[in-house]
Amino acid sequence: MPRTHITDYLAANAAEFPKKSALICADRQFTWKELWDEVESVANFFSSELGNEQQKIVSILIPNTWQFVVTYLAVLEAGHIATPVDVIYKPLEINAILLQSSASMLIVDRANAPRVEAGTDFVLFDDIPQHKPNQPRLRLPADEQIASLVFTSGTTGKPKMATYSHSNHLWNIKACSEVWDWSPQDTMLLSLRLSHWYGICLGLSGSIYHSNTLYLEENFNAQQTLTKLASGKISFFTHTPLAFAKMMETEGEYDLSQVRVLISGSAALPPALWHSFEQRFGHKIIECYGSSETGRIAANSLDDRVPGSPGRILREVDAKLSKNGELLVKSPGLFPGYFKNEEATKQHLSEDGYWHTGDIAEINDGRLTLKGRKQETIRKQGYSVSPRDIEWALLQNKSIRECSVVGAGDGSSDDQIVYFISGEVSEAELRAYTKSSLPSIWRPDKIIFIDALPRTRNGKVSLPQLRAMIN
Repeated sequence: MPRTHITDYLAANAAEFPKKSALICADRQFTWKELWDEVESVANFFSSELGNEQQKIVSILIPNTWQFVVTYLAVLEAGHIATPVDVIYKPLEINAILLQSSASMLIVDRANAPRVEAGTDFVLFDDIPQHKPNQPRLRLPADEQIASLVFTSGTTGKPKMATYSHSNHLWNIKACSEVWDWSPQDTMLLSLRLSHWYGICLGLSGSIYHSNTLYLEENFNAQQTLTKLASGKISFFTHTPLAFAKMMETEGEYDLSQVRVLISGSAALPPALWHSFEQRFGHKIIECYGSSETGRIAANSLDDRVPGSPGRILREVDAKLSKNGELLVKSPGLFPGYFKNEEATKQHLSEDGYWHTGDIAEINDGRLTLKGRKQETIRKQGYSVSPRDIEWALLQNKSIRECSVVGAGDGSSDDQIVYFISGEVSEAELRAYTKSSLPSIWRPDKIIFIDALPRTRNGKVSLPQLRAMIN
């Protein structure tokens, strides 16, 4: 059986491992055969309603449940495009997404149906007919057939919709499998939101590719996560740095020795957190790096883990640095472009086809070190100052829980360096620390103390919100 599309692997798992557990949720479990049968049935509904002549968009407003998994895979099996919508969006946001994506259909569960704006048509998952006759599927080449349409994180600006082909998904999984020894023997715990690229690609699609048993959680809870990781049933867990920080804040004794790998992505993992996590749990977290647009670019491997670096450039990724140190990449994981936004796509592509990541970086012997976002670079006394370097230095102070450094200015003179600080430290103590430990051009012009850094929905620090606080 040729395996070129994501659901080809699902069909193969059903044939080869029909009785193996595929999906375990709070209220239902599936073997691979049971999951495939459910997906095929719902796929017949989509094929019947949407046809098989051209790809149509189906929006999905369902949380991390088996209903989401079945709906998402059924859309892909029918040959159409799935657009997951985060269930924490408000009605106005949901409606804006539907308009922007030109979705042909919206699928919701009963719990979220009341949150859909009045007058918006939708189909309840529970009302999807289960016994439609088999329908022909829409099949395009895997590098042309769009599987998912997801919103970018909006770390530094307005989110855009990124298209992702079946080939893009599968290449990312294969590339990471090589450095993490990801195998069919692994079992995965997943609480990343399936409405975002990281969860849907390296989480859901990755578990299907490797025929892993997937334990799916509707939401992340630090105590529940540690309990499940200590149960001996889980070998593979991936989440954001914020999740690992929450786990560190959780009291109790947890034996994680049966977990094979813990992987952090979506945002930079502070070295201090890396070291403290290893000291407490005996695990050296594996960090990786990429984006919705580029897919995975770099990753640490099992035998080569360096705190403060997201790893070595992955095989088949062609990476180089521009004159100003910006990271430019080409790879089979690079997405086809922003949906209905050709201008934004062109703005990020060089004439020779490299994607401008917006990240300032260094590459030494294939190992990547990130210095910050291009638009975050601070100009001070003729120097280019990296916020990431200052943040690293600040986090050496144990009284600082988390921090972010932002440059503020109008370009007419030196930028102001603004610290956002969360922790048990006074302004006098902080200024004394920076005077004794940091170069003069790294020291703050302004300090803003906050309870917690504002973050996007997938855990990244929100630069627009920080800038709004300064203003």
